[in-house]
Amino acid sequence: MAATPPVVLTDAQYTEVVAALHHPDLPPRLRERLEMVKGIALGFDLATIGAWSGRSARTVRRWLAAFQTGGVPALTDAPRSGRPRRADAAYLSALETAVDTDPRTLGQPFDVWTSARLSAYLAETTGTRIAPGWLRVLLHGQGFANGRPKHTVAHLQDPGEVAACVERLRVVGGKGAGQPHRYELHFEDETHVETNPSLGRVWHRVGHQPVVPAAGTNRRLTVFGSVAANGRGRVEVLTSRADSTGFGRYLAALAARHAATGRDVILVVDNGSCHTSTVTRQALAERVAWLEVVPLARYSPELNPKEREWRLLKRDHRSHLAPTLGAFVEVLIGGLRQLGGERCDIVDAVPDWWLAGHRNEPTGRPAGRPTGAKDTHPRTSRCTNKPAPT
Repeated sequence: MAATPPVVLTDAQYTEVVAALHHPDLPPRLRERLEMVKGIALGFDLATIGAWSGRSARTVRRWLAAFQTGGVPALTDAPRSGRPRRADAAYLSALETAVDTDPRTLGQPFDVWTSARLSAYLAETTGTRIAPGWLRVLLHGQGFANGRPKHTVAHLQDPGEVAACVERLRVVGGKGAGQPHRYELHFEDETHVETNPSLGRVWHRVGHQPVVPAAGTNRRLTVFGSVAANGRGRVEVLTSRADSTGFGRYLAALAARHAATGRDVILVVDNGSCHTSTVTRQALAERVAWLEVVPLARYSPELNPKEREWRLLKRDHRSHLAPTLGAFVEVLIGGLRQLGGERCDIVDAVPDWWLAGHRNEPTGRPAGRPTGAKDTHPRTSRCTNKPAPT
């Protein structure tokens, strides 16, 4: 049995070896050599180390001598000869600059980058063409990820209007926080919720696309809702349409909350048509004694915290198919309650005709064309295969 070479590690060297072995991206060959050094430090002989590493005693002795001379850096592989990298530092710099830049500003006829578009653009600007598949590897190595973009309306905003809105929200927020016994600050918004389950990211096996059962005939409800600042709760109204009538039902629920709590309401709303119609303006004027309306700046959904609640509601409670329309409504109500708050006022204003499966409210007339109905203008035939006149 070969004798153990006279390698004695100091405490600092042993700590350095152990720390290097904990590195998650350690190359396998370097890890093997570090284990050899650690084995000698723990008292194992060359034969034992060679047995579990599959190396000869001569090889083990050579790497131990290299460590004794140069430390951990001496155990790494020397640079290997081969073809120079095509993706040199200049190419990687151009790649990062392109991905971080809006394609439109670079004269491209699209708004988002794909690996194929990046490959073609960089081949034109740098003279080096790398296939899209390898380009994706380079992108991951440079810290980029592949994901879906989201829509934004920030380019339509008026900076002055947004700044003025932020200042007013700061003022009314201080007003509500300073006199909580007198005021409630509500951020209102509405959303559509469909019977088809909401789709989001899920874990699945590679090569097997996940599927979610969908409704045979999709139906949709509208939720008018507001979240109160400082954890005061919410007011939510489920209805069939996003119109002034639905917003009127929400205002009625807000009035009931005002009557129950005795607190005046500061209501922040966007510039949707149901908030600015003649009917709505009249309804707001009737409640001016206890209701202060603060309009949001146009195209500024990021200023409304209620927008984020809709995403949570659909992600956590609308990712499955409800067995019936009634169960669909119950799931929505339960999800709205779980959004939490000191007081939750939730109103189910879903009409019976919607629960019965109708798209619109029945008129009571029998189906089909009324008897004796006449057209204002005579109908023209759409037949194209008429025989030619003789």
